[in-house]
Amino acid sequence: MTPLYRLTIAFSFSMACWAAEPVGLSVFFQNSQAAPIKLLGEHRRFLQEVDITVSSPPSGTDLGIQPVQQSGEFAGLNWNGVQMVEEDWRPDGAGKFTRQRFYRGARWMKNPSSFQLWPMNANGIRIGLPLFAFTGLDELRTPADDGFVRRFVARQIALGCPAVNNCTGATFIAQALVQWRHNQRAEHRDVFIPSAAAKLCLIWTEQPGTCREVPVTHQAVPATPFGYGFVPALSVVNPPANGSHYQPGEAVTFRITLRDRAGNRLHPQGSLPTLADVVSGADPAGIRYFNPSIIPTLYYALKHREANTSVGLVGPVHKLKVSNRVLTIPEFFLPQAPTATTAADGFTGLAIAVPSPLIQFGLLPANTPVPDTVTFTIPSDAEAGTYVASFKGRREFAGEALNRGTTLEIKVGTNTPAPFVAKTGNCNTCHEDASAFSNVLHGISDRRVCFTCHSSLEFEPDNPLDIRVHTIHDRSRRFDANIRNCRQCHLTTPTGPARGILP
Repeated sequence: MTPLYRLTIAFSFSMACWAAEPVGLSVFFQNSQAAPIKLLGEHRRFLQEVDITVSSPPSGTDLGIQPVQQSGEFAGLNWNGVQMVEEDWRPDGAGKFTRQRFYRGARWMKNPSSFQLWPMNANGIRIGLPLFAFTGLDELRTPADDGFVRRFVARQIALGCPAVNNCTGATFIAQALVQWRHNQRAEHRDVFIPSAAAKLCLIWTEQPGTCREVPVTHQAVPATPFGYGFVPALSVVNPPANGSHYQPGEAVTFRITLRDRAGNRLHPQGSLPTLADVVSGADPAGIRYFNPSIIPTLYYALKHREANTSVGLVGPVHKLKVSNRVLTIPEFFLPQAPTATTAADGFTGLAIAVPSPLIQFGLLPANTPVPDTVTFTIPSDAEAGTYVASFKGRREFAGEALNRGTTLEIKVGTNTPAPFVAKTGNCNTCHEDASAFSNVLHGISDRRVCFTCHSSLEFEPDNPLDIRVHTIHDRSRRFDANIRNCRQCHLTTPTGPARGILP
């Protein structure tokens, strides 16, 4: 067999695998509108993310969630049993406050339902088989469920409240949300979408007569030098000055490299897309940056779509615990945000948003270049040990949406490793396969890096790691264990109150 013949066979095999690789499909409807999708290649596809939001026009009158109950596309749903379950206040960074009220219990929120995403030709005629997903129940997770996450809720958002418990002069928006994701039965649900499909029609069984349409086009041969998948990597640009380990006070620079599943770069070395290119859609790779316009909120609303891209550094890992710090709004704009300090917490946590918050919040132009490197200055009082750098980000490309991250160890003050000893565990009792940490949340299985960013934030008080974990599992009625039985997750007896759990 000649080398050329072997190469031809290998190329044909790789192309066949590429064509056969199933791809998850993400659809996002905001008041019935969805962005067009260009489908790449002849992949089998399955539903991976379905989000439907229905929002009322902004109003100066506080009507609760009546605007979406009484008018608009969700007015015909069965709202019997709905009730407010929680209220949240947080500073908006402009001297005022945002109040949110969350609602659950309506029949449409609790009923079992399903999605069918039908391919349709240009004449609106169904062609091929639908992509199907069974949502299951709000109050019980069963083996028949297709998705791991199911959150059907409503909220009222009050913007510009002058003080806590005072929303005089505020702007009010009511919103209903259908959120489903992380298909656990993808291998049984994937189908081909015919090349003649000009649009996709989502049918939700709670509204069987409503067709929510997504325009689609097809690209048989990639028009871009990359394909599906999202594989971030971090590398060290400058080795330690002593050739062994970094010292307190020394700077360390990490390079971010983003690739597709086949290893193709998503950006040229030296730069990432500008915020202007991401917002306008000019970036062909589909890299995403923080999107505050959707008002993402823990558990209840669209946190998986916020795309809060950042790099962190934390350590030493043998001293990690929940940080006591409250990161202020001005600190968020520093070259590196201190999420934990040796003086207050016994370890160091640093975070850098990508792109810089100065760009994200309009203090610098949106077309400001974004480098693919970040530099941390290790604090002068940093403890010696093993430190972990991390990256998290989101990519939305050709119908696929993925949150993924990566980690990289360095040594500070010593070349002797010191292990991280977890105080919680048993996560894989529920989080396995499609719902493993490598697939959900930020797409990072290394739990050490959770301590990097999850300290309290002045603008996001539910950000501390313990509050975040407790909140998600307490609010989820599909978590089939007693949240107040600490031994379910804690390997050692915790001290202090269990923050984040409702009375």
